[in-house]
Formats: sequence, structure tokens, C-alpha cells
Amino acid sequence: MASVTPSPTILVPHLPPKTLVGIDLITFTSTPNFHGIRDLPTGWHFLYTGVTQSLSLRSGGWFYVGDISAAGSTNDGALIPAARGNLGSDVIVWKWNTDTEMLAPLRASDDADRQEAMRHKANLAAVWQSGGLFRYRSRVPPSSGSRIQPRSVDDNENEEEGRRDWECLTDRLSPRLLKRIIGNPEIDVDGRPRWMVTSASTAQMDSENIPGIPEPGQDPDRLVDVIGEQESEFSFLPIDLKKTWREGAIGRERTEAAQDRSWALGDLIHQVSSAEQESSEIDEELGEAQILGELQFTFLMVLTLMNFSCLQQWKRLLGLILTCQRAIKEREQFMSNVLRLLLLQLRRCDDIEGGFFDLDGEEGGEFLRKLLMKFRTSLYEVIEDAGPLVKEDFKELESWVKTEYDWELNHGAFVRRGMLQLEDGEQVEMDMPDDEDDEMGEYAPVVVDLDESNTM
Repeated sequence: MASVTPSPTILVPHLPPKTLVGIDLITFTSTPNFHGIRDLPTGWHFLYTGVTQSLSLRSGGWFYVGDISAAGSTNDGALIPAARGNLGSDVIVWKWNTDTEMLAPLRASDDADRQEAMRHKANLAAVWQSGGLFRYRSRVPPSSGSRIQPRSVDDNENEEEGRRDWECLTDRLSPRLLKRIIGNPEIDVDGRPRWMVTSASTAQMDSENIPGIPEPGQDPDRLVDVIGEQESEFSFLPIDLKKTWREGAIGRERTEAAQDRSWALGDLIHQVSSAEQESSEIDEELGEAQILGELQFTFLMVLTLMNFSCLQQWKRLLGLILTCQRAIKEREQFMSNVLRLLLLQLRRCDDIEGGFFDLDGEEGGEFLRKLLMKFRTSLYEVIEDAGPLVKEDFKELESWVKTEYDWELNHGAFVRRGMLQLEDGEQVEMDMPDDEDDEMGEYAPVVVDLDESNTM
């Protein structure tokens, strides 16, 4: 009898029923007969779990199905050879840790883990026949079919769209990027790297000093004693929105760099590109790809794990990019890629329970609305002959947020002074005050040349 090579499959034996399980952008509650997920497409995937559906610590891991050397641009030779040798049949086994209530990879360094992996793989056919493997889906099927087309046609189109979305949300990820942000991966029994993350993982800049709990990166053994596990510390790109000018800048140069953060963006791209290359020639496309990849990573970790530190870095990245002016012309393709990615991310914001922007407290999406208004002003009023590519992509984004969120991004569309009729029929003149965050009206910055004759 000819052997059948299984499709790429995740096995999660011994997972307790009613556990929250997430794979990419889909979540569900496990059943007693759930043993894994089959038919995984090639590319990046993120598997995570939580004890409950809402208020519980979530943890998960990034892994790649297929040849990981095709996963973005990377020069990390330490990971690629290890992951290449055992890709005959992508059967990826995770174990449930009852102490931490989390999934963990079976490690190549542990003999017991290797034997357990072999046992589960040998039993794969029986699990398949029993219906314990769920077929991979990229998004929830629509609740009702179309009256024009059969339901199966709608489901197939919906599935294809979901897979395209996920690919576009992860196409800038690479082993080097994940290693830079998360650290060294866990290597499983088949030599595959997996990068583990939890909803409590944080960056040093976002951590709070709570008495009795050491900060990330400090006294890790004591941290394990306090919270029962060791948290990884994110290494995000360094962004300081309070200082966006070069060292030694004064006067007009410093004022202009505070209004137009293009220099800070260029300096960040140069730093990342230099770190990515060993040669003296700098390819800034590598740095731009790292920034786009970090935008993708942080957004998805908010969407799946509700990670607070990733939300803050996502906002910092957008706060830097969308306040640039010269870069709109000088880095047209990069700015266009950012706008396209942002639109796709906003379209998938509802995938998170309760809404993406609700995680940010009372501010919600107000910070993004203000950034987009400022960007629109730069695009149409400040920068002359801005590239058509950026204008076209921004127009699509502007139309979408207007339809979905009722955000008006054009300052000129607002009536700032007029007559308002009260309930008793009396008419009063109203004047809308300027917003200090918009840097308009009385809050507009002014550069003043001081003449010696005017000094006292």
C-alpha cells in the first residue's frame, strides 16, 4: 500500500477542552476531539492559546511552513540550515504544559520530546480518520450565502481573500526581524525555529517599575519566581518623537525637524540598513523593509495577544512616518507601502474582540485620525508635486475611513465659525477653537528672525 504524505499539519495533543485557540486571524474554542489543524498553506503562521476567551494571559509562537529561506530578506545563516533539512512532511507537534497552561515546542535537545514527537506522528492517520484535525481557515465564513451564487462559491472567495490578506500582513516578516525583536528562537525536534511571545511581553521603554516585580531584562530568575514564567523583552526600533533632529541642530533647523520628521525617519532607516549589512554600501531598502516588518509584527501581536507594548510601538512608528513631509517625495514607494499596509490593517481591526482601538483606552482611534489629517495637509498643501502613487493610495485610505469611521480628514471641510440655532429659536454665533495638536491658527509654529536693533 502506497504511503500518503500528509499535508502541513499542526498537532496539539492533550489540549484541554474549552481552551481558546487562535491560528493567524481565526479563533475558536477547542473541543474534546480537537487534536490539531491540517492543510496549512506555505508561509508564516502564528499559533496561540488562552485559558479563557477574554481576560487571560495569551501565549503563542511564530513558525514558518515551507522553506524558511524564502521568508523575506535575511542573512541569518544560523537559522536557515537547521530549518531546511527536515521539511519532507510538515507535521509540527506542540505540547501542552499543564504547569504554565501554555503550548510549547517539543525540543530537539530533549530525548523524551523526540520520542513523543515520533509517537504522535505515527498516530497521525488514526487522528485524521477520527476527525480530530480541523481544516485550516483564514477567516470565519459568512453567516449566510448569496442569493446570486451558491454558498460554496462565496465561501471559497471569502477564504481566498482571507489568505491574501494574511500574506500581505506578514510578507515583510523574516527570521532576522523576529530574532531582532524577540530574540533567539526555540528549535523543535525537526530543527524548525519558533519564536515564542506572550501578551505580557514588553519592551524596556514601555515597562512600569512595580515594587516587588523586577523590570524586563533585570533579574530574570526572580521574575520567574514572581509570575511563574520568564518573559521575553522586545527589542523594538528606537523611536523618540520628542527629539527628531540631528545632534547639534539649533534654531531654524531644529524647528523644521520638529515639524517635518523626515530626517528622523531617514536616520532610523540608515541605522537599520547599516546593522543589516556587513559591506560599506548601504541599501536603504533593507531598513525600510525592517520598519514595514515591525509595523506588521506589532499590529498582529495587538490583534491576537492584545499586547500593550506592541500597541505603543505601532503608534510610535505611525507617529514618525505620518508626520514626514519631504519623505513623501523622497521615499515615495516606502510611503505608498505604508499607506497600503495601514489600510489593510484597518480593514482587519474588527477581528479583535471589542475592537482594536478600544484597547487604547479613552483615546481610541483619535490619535490616528489626527495623524492622517496632518498627513493630508502635508500631501496636498505643503509638498509641491507630491508623487501620484502616494496620492492615489491615500485617497483610497481617506475614502475608507470616511465610510467606516466617519472621519473627515480635510481641514477645509470644517465650518469653524457660524450661526447656531438653539432649541428656543435663539441664534448665537459659534466659533470652533483651534486644536493645539493640529498646529494651526494660534498654535501654528512661527520662526522669528531676531535683529540686533530690536534687542534691549
